[in-house]
Amino acid sequence: MVVLEEESMIRYNTIDINDLWNKSEYREFNAEKKIARRDLKPITSRFDKDLIEIIIGPRQSGKTTLLFFLINRLLFEKILPEQIFYLNLDTIVSDSLFNNPSIFVEQLIAKRKSNKRLFLFLDEIQRLKNPGLFLKGVFDLQKNIKIFVSGSSSLEIRSKITEFLTGRKRETHLYPLSFTEIVNHENNLPDTFLGTKLTKKTITKWQKNESVFGAYLAQKMIQTATYGGYPAVYLAQNHDERIETLAEIYNSYLRKDIMDLMKIEKIEVFMKLVQTLSSQTGNLVNKAEICSLIGSNAVTITKFINLLKETYIASLLPPYVSVKRNEIKSAHKCFFMDNGLRNFAIKLFSNISDRPDKGAVLENLVFTELFKKITLSESLYFWRTKAGAEMDFVLIKEANPIPIEIKSGPAVSGRYTRSFHAFLNRFSPKTAIFLNKNIFDINCVNQTKVFCIPIHWFLLFGHEMIENI
Repeated sequence: MVVLEEESMIRYNTIDINDLWNKSEYREFNAEKKIARRDLKPITSRFDKDLIEIIIGPRQSGKTTLLFFLINRLLFEKILPEQIFYLNLDTIVSDSLFNNPSIFVEQLIAKRKSNKRLFLFLDEIQRLKNPGLFLKGVFDLQKNIKIFVSGSSSLEIRSKITEFLTGRKRETHLYPLSFTEIVNHENNLPDTFLGTKLTKKTITKWQKNESVFGAYLAQKMIQTATYGGYPAVYLAQNHDERIETLAEIYNSYLRKDIMDLMKIEKIEVFMKLVQTLSSQTGNLVNKAEICSLIGSNAVTITKFINLLKETYIASLLPPYVSVKRNEIKSAHKCFFMDNGLRNFAIKLFSNISDRPDKGAVLENLVFTELFKKITLSESLYFWRTKAGAEMDFVLIKEANPIPIEIKSGPAVSGRYTRSFHAFLNRFSPKTAIFLNKNIFDINCVNQTKVFCIPIHWFLLFGHEMIENI
């Protein structure tokens, strides 16, 4: 019997104690109760493509759940359970099953009836010694097998897999839940205004939306800015549970997975670096200062920062540079990929309104949402002059710079910061975005159309909510 999407069970093949695909496994999976991910649709659209789907992301970001979503979708599309094979490589004792791609494929197709397409799911693929060669071998046999794999370290994936699969793969980077995914899951907003662009004609509608739904979205923004978007943290029932879950993720991911996997010897230096970068979120990375603070050297600090990038803990934002000589051109800003982990590192979970780092917390949250939403044809920067004028973010879309300024408090229509005006005067962008606490407005500053948007609405819809951007 094919399991439909509405039902709460999925079925697939997995290996038995003899390493043979003879075991049929049932798993409870109610798709309607799970948090839908935006990455699901692009992958399902490639079910019939001869490409290996590689899903990469941090531990506990939802990669396994996404694989089960894909299996659920296959079953919904009338693919038989006998055509689906799943294995979590964290659970196997020996990887001898994967030594010979030809023998592996023979065992799979022995289960096939007629020449129907098979679907193979391998969770935590980096656990294999030579996953790239293995996947290339299976793919090149051309036996009508669609392959899906997941991995928790882009560093390992790149070194073990990517170089072998040029032209054979599509990569999906799965991060902790976005603000949009959280709000959509709670389903407290009507569909009537979805897709409505912010224009002069619709601004009254957006202002009404703010009066009705703004308080709810602001509350969700505070929750996400405080605890982040790891699924298990979001699903926790109260503050104490969320902190306990964050502690488990932080300690197991940083102390066990990253340190053990990468064989870090200077553990205390590494942990101090994480704490220091957390306390300096949104600031320029000054390696000399960091070395002095934690007692290390530039080579080690550079190595550890790159490791934080490759393991999805942090990201470095480059400066937007023009031909002017008075701009910051080489220093980067550091942001964390999850607000909860960032806050846990410095043990600070008090109400955002009362925190000295309120601006940094919201700036980091806006960064994570922009990072998750920008397309491959877009890029993100910050801008700063040596005199101190600064733009929080500069989004490049079709070669056009779109400045994004964040003001955590209430805004006054038509009044902007000196730095905001400095950027507009220098670059004359067509569009600019001024994020604030509660105001929707549209006005012009010289040739630039400025969109004032409450932060929580921008987190939900991103820059695509603006007409003709």
